[in-house]
Amino acid sequence: MFYLKLAWNNLRNSAKFFAPFVLSTLVLFILVCSTFLISLSPVSDSMQMGKITLGLAIIVLTIFSTIMSIYSYNFLLKQRSREFGLYNVLGMNKSQVSLIATIELSIIFIITVIIGSVLSSVFSNVLYLIFVNLMNYGKLSFTIMPLAFILTGIIFAAIFFLLELIGLRKIGATSPLILFRSQEQAEKEPKGNVILAFVGIIALGVGYYLSLSSSKIAALVVLLRFFVAVVFVIIGTYLFYISFTTWYLKKRRQNKTYFYQPNHFITTSQMIFRMKQNAVGLANITLLAIMAFVTIATTASLYSGSNELAKQTFPKNTRIDFQVQDRSQGEQAIQEIIENSLGQPKTDVNSYLSVLMQLNLPKGQKWTITEQAIQNPNPTSTGYNYVITQEDFRKLGNKLQHLEDNQTALFVQKGDSKVSHIDFLGKTFENVKNFKSVKMPDSINTYNSSVLIVSNDEVMREMVGLYQSVSKNQFKTTYLYSTFVNLNDKESAALKQLINDYSDKNQISGYYQTKKNLEQELMAMSGGFLFTGFLLGISFLLGAALIIYYKQYSEGNEDKKSYKILQEVGMSKASVRKTINSQTIFVFFMPLLMAVLHFVVALTMIKQMLLLFGVTSTNLIYTVSGVTIIGITLIYFFIYRLTSRTYYKIIER
Repeated sequence: MFYLKLAWNNLRNSAKFFAPFVLSTLVLFILVCSTFLISLSPVSDSMQMGKITLGLAIIVLTIFSTIMSIYSYNFLLKQRSREFGLYNVLGMNKSQVSLIATIELSIIFIITVIIGSVLSSVFSNVLYLIFVNLMNYGKLSFTIMPLAFILTGIIFAAIFFLLELIGLRKIGATSPLILFRSQEQAEKEPKGNVILAFVGIIALGVGYYLSLSSSKIAALVVLLRFFVAVVFVIIGTYLFYISFTTWYLKKRRQNKTYFYQPNHFITTSQMIFRMKQNAVGLANITLLAIMAFVTIATTASLYSGSNELAKQTFPKNTRIDFQVQDRSQGEQAIQEIIENSLGQPKTDVNSYLSVLMQLNLPKGQKWTITEQAIQNPNPTSTGYNYVITQEDFRKLGNKLQHLEDNQTALFVQKGDSKVSHIDFLGKTFENVKNFKSVKMPDSINTYNSSVLIVSNDEVMREMVGLYQSVSKNQFKTTYLYSTFVNLNDKESAALKQLINDYSDKNQISGYYQTKKNLEQELMAMSGGFLFTGFLLGISFLLGAALIIYYKQYSEGNEDKKSYKILQEVGMSKASVRKTINSQTIFVFFMPLLMAVLHFVVALTMIKQMLLLFGVTSTNLIYTVSGVTIIGITLIYFFIYRLTSRTYYKIIER
């Protein structure tokens, strides 16, 4: 009972030390538990991709919660090391001190679980409403599942158990004298290793090169390059702060004209002296900021591009497809279904015939399609080539000059094609036009696609025959006859049965899709991603804010004595504040600038990966990214202003 009372009094009397740790664990608990509540709610069973993204969010949030809890608790232990040392001096052994720390941690865990569960019940309803609205989901029912609280409690019990082991190790492995003085231990001046500084710049350069050189590489390869680039950038970022900045500051110190000025003298000296301690924190802030940039910008681009993708894929509200042997078979099917079965003729109907060929897309000014390129496509360079006649191509709203039998026009989704000649299995064409963009619904929703426009059906038929003669995949029907038409709700409801009946009677495959259904599918996917992206982005910004606060607090205590001495020897308060501003701007805004630079370079890779989800608008990605940078910069500045007050209050005491 004595130790319980002592632990409780410690929590009450040392609130300024415990408050940040309790607040951070509580917020992390709410985020994890709220995500669990949404994911486990019965209504999420029909959310498909949305539920998958929530599962990914839970995994990432759990890892992030563990890292940030350890970071916060280590800071708490350092601030209380004098207190633990005093207990030893007063006669308590290490076991008794450890018992007090254990009871304190247990009380915090209980408070976190109880208050966190109550707040999660409220907060999860808000998150759920945001979630279902982003996904355009109509059923606004939400059920709180007790399993969510149990699972979150288990996760945080494991985290607190890990914190307990860390606390016991720190208390048990340190002598009372070291515990008593550890809070005042100063960092030695780092050496600023030139070799490590050089390695850091090289690592950043490699990461940047991998990103900037990915503009014409297949997305599957880009995904691998992205993770490799991330590793290099992480290594480079840490080495940049640990070695390069120290080396740079020492070089500035050697410049006597610059160094022997009051503001520069104090700022540079302090930054060099504590750069070893600052470096890891600055690198962590940079990486958390870039993670927030990437998660929010990519998911917001995906969500914003969904409406544009649906609009480009569906010129009209309904699409009907039949796999046919030739154009006449498709025309007959559409005429019978739309004009006869639906009861009234439709004059505003767009139909076209196309065929899809999977092959390795060549590079250069001359395309040579070989048998090898068709039979053994390379997964990293496989493309999907749509062949369409010039007449159908114009029906879709494209402008094109007249093509002769030996002429073609070409569009390639990736890169700026400059093809002049095409050799397709021995049949040669002169390519007279290279399009940078086309109106072709099929290619928009296909990754690494191309559109080859030929003169007429006869040329298309000849190419299909050549393709089938060498292809391992022999198709019963090789052509797709696609029709776009605007139908009302009654006509659309009857269409499915009409297509099924016609397909059964004529032994051909037919199906249809509406623009509304595609929009719902895209929202179900992109809305879930956007929700997860913002959830993780908020978490990363929370982590950055926590690190910034701890840095302001710890550095304020370290700088207090220094600035007091400087004022005693004649430095004015205005000069002190000016020097403080110079130092804090350098320390806390350099990570933001680094994060923005990393993100801008990463945009090349991000654009390539977004192509997998049909986001082809570069302007959209740049616009969303710009808004994200501005938004996060404003939040970061608010965090800086809020936490800097702690630093100034400590200095001015």
